[in-house]
Amino acid sequence: MRLSSLLDRAKHFRQPAWRGAGLSAQPVAQAVARDLCELLMRGVPIDFVAGTAAAAATAWVIRAQLPARGLAVWLCLFVAAHAVRLATWAAMRRVSALREHPRAALQLARLGVLGVGMAWAILPALLLPPGGLDALFVAMVVCAVSGAGMAEYSVDSPAALLFVLPMLGALIGHLLDSHYPRLRDAGILAALYLLYLLFTTMRMHAQFQRITLHRAQAAAQLARDPLTGLGSRLDLDGRLSDALARARRQGTEVAVGYIDLDRFKLVNDAHGHATGDALLRELAARWRDELRASEVLARLGGDEFALVIEDLDPDLASHSIDAVVERLRGAVAHPFDVAGHALRVGMTVGVSRFPHDATEARALLHLADAAMYRGKKSPDAQRSWWPAGECVLADPRAA
Repeated sequence: MRLSSLLDRAKHFRQPAWRGAGLSAQPVAQAVARDLCELLMRGVPIDFVAGTAAAAATAWVIRAQLPARGLAVWLCLFVAAHAVRLATWAAMRRVSALREHPRAALQLARLGVLGVGMAWAILPALLLPPGGLDALFVAMVVCAVSGAGMAEYSVDSPAALLFVLPMLGALIGHLLDSHYPRLRDAGILAALYLLYLLFTTMRMHAQFQRITLHRAQAAAQLARDPLTGLGSRLDLDGRLSDALARARRQGTEVAVGYIDLDRFKLVNDAHGHATGDALLRELAARWRDELRASEVLARLGGDEFALVIEDLDPDLASHSIDAVVERLRGAVAHPFDVAGHALRVGMTVGVSRFPHDATEARALLHLADAAMYRGKKSPDAQRSWWPAGECVLADPRAA
């Protein structure tokens, strides 16, 4: 019994922390990758200037002891490694790759750090001066650069390892292989220094992961509507922004729908808000079963919802919108069995299209709302959804 109890506890502690927080692995992993990548890429321009200046100063000091061609090649490789990292940083700022593919972006950021670390590793590996004082100078520079890098990349232990292991590994190997006793002693101290940096980085990385977990949990709660489990307005804003960015790059369309339930107020008045809430939960469950990967549904409040349909072919957009709306309308058409009552509601949908009607998220939502309101005023007209093309930007409810 005692052994089985220990095994049960071990299983509990091996579970990822986000399971206890009510989160799935995918969103948390993406949140951690996104935060790590942002921190790794934030200081790239400063690293480029400071690193190049430090390398040039080092080359100037030891220029008399080493061939000029070797130093020139090293400096060129060093600048090239930093230039690649700077280009990656600039590309991530122009596109939404960090939001859409945070794990891939993190791997690119780590590869950039590895490139810079390998560039520094060339100095002790290939250009280590033969003299004792010059070798100690190079060792001092490498240790200083390693310490600065570990401080900068301490939140991400893989990146920190990729940065310091090449240069410190090469340095320690050369120092321990030296015939100077003092240089061998310096190699032992450098190895102890490396162990200290690794221990500190692992501890910082663990603390950062805990902080990121709490942030991911809070973000997941804000992104979900507590009643229906659908997306919230905050989640809608982010998803719509990403969808518009992809549509601009790919030349596709995005449809934004504004949905209002018909006769829902009568349900609340006749049966109470608790029954109305139960109906909304059941409706959300039905809608989730109908949604596909390219469709997002969020609750804006009360009985109003927003729909985003992305990756629409411009030539088939109207037909595709028809199909999506009919699926959602079919889920609403069946009666809702709530507290022993067979309740019926309907839905009115207004739809705007990017870039046909507007190019900004706020304008698209506004036009879809206006189209939905026009449909509310014409309940006898049989239409699957009301297009925003016939609306103006002025708010019709203000008239």
